[in-house]
Amino acid sequence: MARGIQHAHYELERSELNIHFKGSGCIVLVDGDATVYGAPLKRNVRYNFSWCGIPVVCSLSCRVHVEGEFTAKICLMSSAIDDIHALLDLARADATISNDLPREFHDKGPRGPRVLVVGNQNTGKSSLCRALANLATSDKKYGVALVDTDVGQQGIACPGSIATAFIEEYIPVDDGFNTMMPLIFFFGDKTVTASSRKRYLDLCAFTSQAIASVCMSKPQYAIGGVIVNTMGWTTGIGRDILFELISVFSITHVVVCGSDEDLAEELRRAAIGHSITLLRYPKQPRLFQRGRSQLCESRTEQLLTYFKGTLRTPLSPYRGVAFVKDVYFLNALTLEVLSWQEVAPLSVAAVSWSDSLESVDEANIAGFIVLLEIGKRFFSFLSPASGNLPKPFLLVSSTIKLPWSKVPPFTAPG
Repeated sequence: MARGIQHAHYELERSELNIHFKGSGCIVLVDGDATVYGAPLKRNVRYNFSWCGIPVVCSLSCRVHVEGEFTAKICLMSSAIDDIHALLDLARADATISNDLPREFHDKGPRGPRVLVVGNQNTGKSSLCRALANLATSDKKYGVALVDTDVGQQGIACPGSIATAFIEEYIPVDDGFNTMMPLIFFFGDKTVTASSRKRYLDLCAFTSQAIASVCMSKPQYAIGGVIVNTMGWTTGIGRDILFELISVFSITHVVVCGSDEDLAEELRRAAIGHSITLLRYPKQPRLFQRGRSQLCESRTEQLLTYFKGTLRTPLSPYRGVAFVKDVYFLNALTLEVLSWQEVAPLSVAAVSWSDSLESVDEANIAGFIVLLEIGKRFFSFLSPASGNLPKPFLLVSSTIKLPWSKVPPFTAPG
């Protein structure tokens, strides 16, 4: 096991290299073949990472160069993800056969697996979802709707969102979802409470309806199915929400990550009388364990990446200015109209696609801004690109903010 090494070469043979980056670092595949989260690495390409755990899987042999501050350990390959993928692919094969039958034999059209991934924090839910999406689209026969309902540790869009990426090919290894145009609904908070639970489930229902529309027009998504990542909250309201999501997304498979036997047993009882398959994914010893401060920092970095981009696809943050009279500030949770005095500087706001105040509750969003300074007549905002706001309805979060120290350098209007 290597600790604090700045440069290291590893030769792998039918094994897995688990790397924990303690800061910024990179991986280069020198020779052979290897994958990360089911996506193949290209030779002699520098993949950049920071503050995360990366599993490099080699099914034959390869040589890997690693740079940065990290720890690394070579382990035996695990077949857990491949086993789950094989079961889901059987369901896709059945859906393909159903799609080839005459219409009178199936009134709802083809229907692939609809997977709910549940478990506590630090059990590998996000990594599993990403790997399953990559494996499902590896031969480009299927499309997969990958949904992240974790508003606290959102992996597809900005924190506070419920986001869906429609995947047709491998997710870029180090760019992730930053080059995609996901479907996003903005909840506006890092947690779900008893008072905001209905709003959260409503947004999940709108997401499910939007996915159904895509599946109607694109059969490859209907057959490929849906993968839903969830919050790492499996007690109290969190557990109740998990059971609600089974119905909202018409789930056919539930994957329990980790060793929560109580949760598994409750899900098993809930599945009685329903066509739900319960699968287990053991907690992986290689996982990068994140405490509360690291989760908070990860949330901030996810938000910052939206505006700055990545090393591979950098963006040019822009400071825009608009008239207060031209927009509506709305509380993202309650949808109440706010005065300019009620909007705190550095709050994250989502620009709704809605054309009217009446329909803003069920509209997805065009993108995010950070409200920098708010005055009686004007306000300034941080945007990932130059241009005017496409719509006037701004859903403002009261809990998600970008610290001044993290506001990136930006260009100003000419």
